[in-house]
Amino acid sequence: MTGQSATMLAAHVHGPGDVRLDPIAIPTPGPGEVVVRVAACGICGSDLGYIAKGSLDGVHPLATPLPIGHEFAGTVVAIGAGVETIAVGSRVAVNPDRGYIGCGGNEGAMASHIRVGPAKLNDTLFLLPDHVSFAHAALAEPLSVALHGLRMARVNSADQVAILGAGPIGLCAVAMLRHMGAQNIAIFDRVDSRLERARALGAHLAVNVTSETLPVALARFHGSGDRFGSPYVGTDVFVDAAGSGAALTEVFTHAKKGARIAVIALHKAPVPFDLFRMMANEITLVGAIADDRPEEFGEALAMIAADAAALAPLISHSYPFDRFAEALTVAADADKAAKVMLTFAGQTA
Repeated sequence: MTGQSATMLAAHVHGPGDVRLDPIAIPTPGPGEVVVRVAACGICGSDLGYIAKGSLDGVHPLATPLPIGHEFAGTVVAIGAGVETIAVGSRVAVNPDRGYIGCGGNEGAMASHIRVGPAKLNDTLFLLPDHVSFAHAALAEPLSVALHGLRMARVNSADQVAILGAGPIGLCAVAMLRHMGAQNIAIFDRVDSRLERARALGAHLAVNVTSETLPVALARFHGSGDRFGSPYVGTDVFVDAAGSGAALTEVFTHAKKGARIAVIALHKAPVPFDLFRMMANEITLVGAIADDRPEEFGEALAMIAADAAALAPLISHSYPFDRFAEALTVAADADKAAKVMLTFAGQTA
C-alpha cells in the first residue's frame, strides 16, 4: 500500500449543499484495525440528505467536515497488530453500522482507502466468494436495511405485503421479500421506470399511483372488507419506503385489523396519525433503521452470493470516482437512477 505520507481524495460535507473532495492522508491501521482499498461504494439517499442539510440532522451544524459513504466493498491492503483472522488480499464487504462508517463516524467510504475497526470476521468484515463482484457486495448494506425493516414487522412468506416507494430501499425490500418467499408483493410509486425495476426484481403488482390509487389497487390484489362501517384492504404488512406523509396517512385509513406497518423511509416532517383507528384496528407501527446486528448483513450477503444475477436491476449506473459530481446528480434523479455505484481506479467492481 502507498505510504502514510501519501494522500487521497475523500468526500466530506462542509455545510448545506457543500460537498467537497478533500485531500487527506491515506490511513494506516492501528491495533485491531485493517485498511480496505475501496472498489465500489453505493450512493445512498442518506448521503444526498446529509449534503442537502449540511449535517446529519439539518439542525446541529457540523463541528468538523462530515465524511460520507457507507455502502461499500473492497480489498484488505493492511492489517494492524492483533488482527489474526483476516489476511492482506482478502476481498471483503464491510458492515458500516458497527462503527457508523459514513454516518457520523470518523471514516467515510467515498475515498480510495478506509480504516475499519475493530476488524472482526463476520461482524464488521465479511469475506466475499470469488464469484461475487464488489459492486454486488456493496448492495449488502441497503439490502440488510430492508431486511431489518421486514424482520421488525414480523413478515413471513404467507403475508400479503405492500411497499410504498420504489426507490433503492423499496427495491431492496422487493428483493428481500422474494428471497423470503413472499407471493403477493405489491409496490407503489409515481415513476414508471422504478416500477419496471420492481417488476424485474420480483414484485407481483407494480402500480403508478397517478393512474390507480393505492386502496383501489390493493382491494383487487389483496382483497377487501368492512369493519366498523369503514372499508379496509386485505394487506397484512405495509412497508413505508417513500417518506410521504400523505401515503402513510392513506395506509392508516385503509389498514385492516392486525395490519403491521414498518417505516424505513426518511420522513422530513411530522405525520399526524389517527390513533383511534390504530387502537380500534390493533395496528402495529414500527420504525426501522440500519441495524448493527451482523447476522442480517450476513444474510443479505448470502442472498447476493446465491443469486447475484437477480439483483442486476438494482444497479442503474456506475461512475468512476473522478466523475463524483456527475454521479451525485444522477443519483438524485428519480426518473433515471436506482442504485448508483462509485468505482475506484485499480480495482474491478
